[in-house]
Amino acid sequence: MSSELEQLRRTVPDLAHLDPLSTEVCEWLDRACMAVRRVDEAEGFIFGMHQRYLLDSAEKVVASAEIVATIDRAIRISAILQRMGMRGQTAA
Repeated sequence: MSSELEQLRRTVPDLAHLDPLSTEVCEWLDRACMAVRRVDEAEGFIFGMHQRYLLDSAEKVVASAEIVATIDRAIRISAILQRMGMRGQTAA
């Protein structure tokens, strides 16, 4: 799971400047949200909350930074779970 998240982290589109409703951005956001949810349901909820703020031009820059931070947290959670021999879904 961590490798999928790391790949998504490397390919983050410029969320602060691109149209969040464009096909490319929507597809990336959908993949990223599902990957985060597979690691931790609560972080997936947080991701979705920030994703909705991308539609607000006043909140877009902060929301894009928070999305990246959420992916980074999911990467760390995934690594911890792997070391413990556990899989995702740490919170329901």
